[in-house]
Amino acid sequence: MSLIPAWSPFKKISTLPHIVILVLFFLVASCSTKGPGSPLGSYPDRKYEDSKDPDLGYRQGRLPKQSAETEESPEQDSRLPDSPENLTGLTEFADDLDRASLEKAVTNQLEAMFEQEPTTPVRLGSFTLTRGRLVETLEAFLEILRQDLPLEEFNKKISEEFILYRVGKGKRKEMLFTGYYRPVIQASPVQTPLYRYPIYQLPEQNLQQVKYKNGIQLVGTNAGIKQIRESYSEKKEWNRFTREEIDHKGALKGQGLEVAWLKDDLERFFLHIQGSGMLEFPDGNRQGVGYQGSNQYSYTGIGKLMIQDGVIDISQGSMQGIKKYFTENPQDIAKYLYQNKRYIFFTLSDSGPRGSGGGELVGGRSIATDKSIYPAGGLAFIKVRQPVLDEDNEIVSWEPVSRFVVDQDTGSAIRGPGRGDLFFGTGQKAGAKAGHYHERGEIYYLIKKS
Repeated sequence: MSLIPAWSPFKKISTLPHIVILVLFFLVASCSTKGPGSPLGSYPDRKYEDSKDPDLGYRQGRLPKQSAETEESPEQDSRLPDSPENLTGLTEFADDLDRASLEKAVTNQLEAMFEQEPTTPVRLGSFTLTRGRLVETLEAFLEILRQDLPLEEFNKKISEEFILYRVGKGKRKEMLFTGYYRPVIQASPVQTPLYRYPIYQLPEQNLQQVKYKNGIQLVGTNAGIKQIRESYSEKKEWNRFTREEIDHKGALKGQGLEVAWLKDDLERFFLHIQGSGMLEFPDGNRQGVGYQGSNQYSYTGIGKLMIQDGVIDISQGSMQGIKKYFTENPQDIAKYLYQNKRYIFFTLSDSGPRGSGGGELVGGRSIATDKSIYPAGGLAFIKVRQPVLDEDNEIVSWEPVSRFVVDQDTGSAIRGPGRGDLFFGTGQKAGAKAGHYHERGEIYYLIKKS
């Protein structure tokens, strides 16, 4: 049931915006960025790179890396640019989601920011402002939101009290959005013949690799020792272990680092891509699991490799397409998965997924961007398309939407001013939308006027 009345700015289609030129100037702090910590370590290094290709990996990297010639690195300035191409006259703000979800996203982020140093400078596109200004923006917006104003008055308030700053890549200021979600995965707290694929927590810093030998015969007996362990004489830091060394060669096996066991190696791989998930145990209980850390390797998108090898075409490069191929060709799973050396470590959590900005994410209301360019805690308004699903979670059409979001996350695949990642929520429906998502749209950051 909608919480929004018929005249609300939410779930109502806007008319074409008319242009109002805003010429504003304010001085703020200088230009370093200090990212806030997260209770779970969040997922600070998902990555995206710019490209014309569809999503090829999922969450960590669907897209080929930007070339040096095309990547934008705008110079930082200590003042707000007031040129027409940067400021926008957008004056109407239709929102396709309910107000409660927006209040939750804003409140979650404010809770994460209240104890942070307000004078810390953060970057927003080509200029800087303080973290305190972000808090003021969120608080002022929340106050207006809770007034439950008629659409016309709401639009007027936003236009009068906030600067709208359009960002993106190129002269057209476009943002390429992809999607991520929180999967629900069947798991067991102990290893069984059915649940054979472990996910691990971070090892201790002084952990040594363990070597296994099979089939050793005791002299003078008929008994055999199936496995013995011996430490390598050479010490190898755990963060140098590759995916193949951990999952295939058992580099961390027997160290008591297992968080849970999964049924499917491919589900484990995509859990690594997402960075967080919901484990569902055989007794029906559920437990959240979140990103704790990673090894030292960068992400390699297997979708792109599979397209290059000709085993799938570009139209099959989504998460669903990749899973379908491996279901039909299980012999190729190890071949491609191990080419991505990056490995993710997890910790159990009772809270929802948290972004790198410290706030708990809200489906449809949280986005991720490059935190060297855009700030954790930024309030934004986006205009994009979203998929429409049938009862079988198949995409039947696409529709234009607009909504307010909070910039709460980042990732090792998110690179440059034109990349964004929309969090779709938890479960199969969210995954069906996120797995195919590759849409260009508009994004406008809101800043409270001085």
